[in-house]
Amino acid sequence: MDELSKQEFQIGLTMSGAISAGAYTAGVLDFLIEALEAWEKAREGDQSGAVPNHRVGIKVMSGASAGAITAAIGAIALVDNAKPGVFTQGGFSYRYTLPKLYDAWVVKPTLDAADPKIQDFLSLEDLDIRPPEAQDFSRTSRTPFPAKNDPLPVVSLLNARLLDEIAADAISVGDVRAPRPYVSATLHIYLTLSNLRGVPWRLRFDGGDYHMISHGDRAHFVLTGAGGWRTSSDFADSDTRRAELDLATIPNPATRDSWKDYAVCALGSSAFPVGLAPRLIDAPLPQDYEGRRYPNNDIAGLENLAPQWPPAVESESPFWFTCADGGIIDNDPFEYARFTLKKKATDERILFDLHEADRAVVMISPFPEPKPIRNEGEPAMDIVSLFRSLMPSLIDQARFKPGELALAVDPDHGSRYLIGPRRVVDGKPQRYGIASGLLGGFGGFVARAFRDHDYQLGRRNCQKFLLTAFAVPADHPIVTSWPPQVDKQALEALPEESDPAGSASYCLVPLYGSAKETVELPPWPRITQADLDRLMERIGARFDRVAPLLVQQNVRGVLGLLLGFVLMPGIRSAPGLIRDKTLSFARLAILADLVRRDQITGWELPSDLGVDADDARLVIAELLDPAFDERNVEGIRRATAPMSQTLDAKTIERILERLKEARDKPYRVWEAPWRDRNGGRLFTLASRKPDLVSRALIQLGVGFFKPTVDPPGV
Repeated sequence: MDELSKQEFQIGLTMSGAISAGAYTAGVLDFLIEALEAWEKAREGDQSGAVPNHRVGIKVMSGASAGAITAAIGAIALVDNAKPGVFTQGGFSYRYTLPKLYDAWVVKPTLDAADPKIQDFLSLEDLDIRPPEAQDFSRTSRTPFPAKNDPLPVVSLLNARLLDEIAADAISVGDVRAPRPYVSATLHIYLTLSNLRGVPWRLRFDGGDYHMISHGDRAHFVLTGAGGWRTSSDFADSDTRRAELDLATIPNPATRDSWKDYAVCALGSSAFPVGLAPRLIDAPLPQDYEGRRYPNNDIAGLENLAPQWPPAVESESPFWFTCADGGIIDNDPFEYARFTLKKKATDERILFDLHEADRAVVMISPFPEPKPIRNEGEPAMDIVSLFRSLMPSLIDQARFKPGELALAVDPDHGSRYLIGPRRVVDGKPQRYGIASGLLGGFGGFVARAFRDHDYQLGRRNCQKFLLTAFAVPADHPIVTSWPPQVDKQALEALPEESDPAGSASYCLVPLYGSAKETVELPPWPRITQADLDRLMERIGARFDRVAPLLVQQNVRGVLGLLLGFVLMPGIRSAPGLIRDKTLSFARLAILADLVRRDQITGWELPSDLGVDADDARLVIAELLDPAFDERNVEGIRRATAPMSQTLDAKTIERILERLKEARDKPYRVWEAPWRDRNGGRLFTLASRKPDLVSRALIQLGVGFFKPTVDPPGV
């Protein structure tokens, strides 16, 4: 650092769980590395002192779920010497700096690869044969491997072997590049885990003991070889770690088991319950838990914290547990990054004054859309409704962090930043920022175009962040230490739309070379009806294999025989039985989200509706909701209220009347000749209206044929 000023700015990256929207997070990291690399090259070639001479470097990356995958693969991508690339589709060029990250998030993770020779999430390999131990990423290396004749269970609805393939490719690096000067020589990686077995604790009170079980776990790795920037951390350097790994050794076959364990921990953090396979992870006892440090101001300085293991467990070698999605308990592991950046772990907070801050956590959170509270009367008072709502409520509460609220709203606070999806067209922010947001975050796996869009949007939003938000005031020591040759005016941060009249501030990461070229907004991606039909065929084929196996493994006796019967090949295509209803429900759920977010062709609306097109699509999507056969106006209004402030009952009625006139369009509305109990009108799409026989039976009052409608019911 002899050629630099002594001014340094340390950053920690926190990457939220996001399922397929991790493509956005990966894009943000991709551009950040491009910007830091371009600045470094400009500094190396600078003879006049015109390039800012401070250092901004990455010290820690923490992640949950998809964020854990991005952090883990992103660290490896830093040493991969593959060159940046461009993918051109539909006349638009999608650029990437880190090929390994792009390949892992955009090219490979898909539901339908459209080629039977390519493994995807709907392939059947995981149901047929267990892979050799060397290729198995279901468990870490010290976890017992199944015996040859052990049954092969169904562990997830999707084929998680695709993730094994991605992980194996990620830890396969041929040519390792030199360390990057803006990455810490000891790069800390924290991956959150949900330990379903649990860790026992005992708290002693006068009068007795209080016993607890903790399920929030983590894997801490210290990586060397990615960077040459010397840093230290009072918290992380003394924290127990699973392993210290040298990235320079990653091509060496002798280190493969260690890197495989690293990959399995990342996969364990991303093991979305039911959808993706859980992982088995071992932890050495007692050393992995005794002396472990916790990112909490009250206990960060304590060194004698240790769980109270039962003797039978303490003697296990190794202790291993089933691991599910780390985002269940800690989806935004902000504290691990924040504590790693602290000068002293026991400090109440890291230096935060905007005029003096020399470190900050940058959180990348791919879901900008507000999560609505439940409607009035939800959940209902029955047992099933309460049970279905309990788990989402517990997860929401675990993610609520009131201790961060005060600092988040402080305008003078300079140690925490957020990069989230923002898509602006012709100066107007769009309702939906990312293409992967449908289906609760799984939607990005529907099409590569969705993931390509989000990766590029992440790059674009990161560039905007560096040009506007990631800045310090003129009296900051970094700015005052710049050589006089630096053109400060050229480095002045652009005002944000929310604060156009703010005082001058200066970019912490100046843009040079390729990073200075505007990252263009990619076109909004859509799939065709043929794409959806092919996807549903693939979903049906996997259902035909998974459903009978699940019944066989979990249901015994007469009930198992009956369920097996209705799933038999000659029976399951009969209307009204399990397969037909399940796949119909899935198709309508997918189509509703595609229509709502304008991500399928053929559903383009007329321009003369007199309402915002996004609002009209909300109404159409509610008519596709598979939970209902028909909808009344009040039901549609309540369902759309969290997403639109303008859809009142009259507006909804006007949209429905207008769409009743649409001829030969998939969104044509049909009004039922019957009413609900209060005399309310009932609607659905013409494609979903009952056939003539069913309509006649409904009007005759035959209960079995009565449609499911919004309250107050039929």
